[in-house]
Amino acid sequence: MAQKLQRDANFNLQAFGQAGFDQMGASETVNSHNYIAITALEDSQIDATATEGDSVTNTTIPKGLTIFGRFTSVTCDSGKILVYREVL
Repeated sequence: MAQKLQRDANFNLQAFGQAGFDQMGASETVNSHNYIAITALEDSQIDATATEGDSVTNTTIPKGLTIFGRFTSVTCDSGKILVYREVL
């Protein structure tokens, strides 16, 4: 799949979350977009399926931490998170 960050404008849109985000609570799953970052609004346990690199299962991320990657599906097992959409 072609990378979409070839132009500075796309990189800046991606870096600042301009494609939007989904807020999720416990037991919610999103998989309708590709996602590029997950931020914990409170201590949270998540599962995330990565398109490249390792996927994570039952991983705890502390409040305020953001993890970056390219995810096709994210589940919030507990806590509250924001998942940022990939710029198209």
